[in-house]
Amino acid sequence: MASELHVDAIKHSGGTSAVSIDSAGVVDLSVNNNITMFQINTTLTISSSTPSTITDWTEVNSQSTFGFKRVGSNVNVSSGVFTVSRLGVYRVYLQLQCYNQGGSAEARYFQADLRFTPNGGSMIVGDFSAPLPVLQSSYTYNTLTRMMYQNFNHANDNIVAQLATSSSGNNYVKGGDGSSGYESFIVFEWLCPPVA
Repeated sequence: MASELHVDAIKHSGGTSAVSIDSAGVVDLSVNNNITMFQINTTLTISSSTPSTITDWTEVNSQSTFGFKRVGSNVNVSSGVFTVSRLGVYRVYLQLQCYNQGGSAEARYFQADLRFTPNGGSMIVGDFSAPLPVLQSSYTYNTLTRMMYQNFNHANDNIVAQLATSSSGNNYVKGGDGSSGYESFIVFEWLCPPVA
């Protein structure tokens, strides 16, 4: 004989809600739901092979403007340095819409890095590069994406996004207008508790 357990919510003995189940059977692990997104505000000009940190970030946090609101605990950014308010393993996703103007020098590589610094130690980086050729007299576009898993297990762990290019000509990363849409963005998704 099958047994049934009829509950709407499961709570910790301290009173905090951990799991809820709605009438359709959808299970919500509210404490585990944490997603924060930021957009690049204005278009960036990139013309150096020395990596530079992207500092012009604004949180994407409006249903009516962006169709997205922060879920759960937030991620903080100051001068391009991201820190988390809740420790854990995060999936970090970076998408950059890059382009050059027709007639400018093509870029043998357009580099996008996610540089992680654990607990005040040395920066850990894995470079990602893609070419940005000049294909005709008008603009040429490319989209760079980067996804990494990072273990934030100390309060001062941080991550930055940096850019570089092989071209001395001007290449660009498209920014949003600050009010709607977001062409270039970074997303932090909490996956599980931190690993010691």
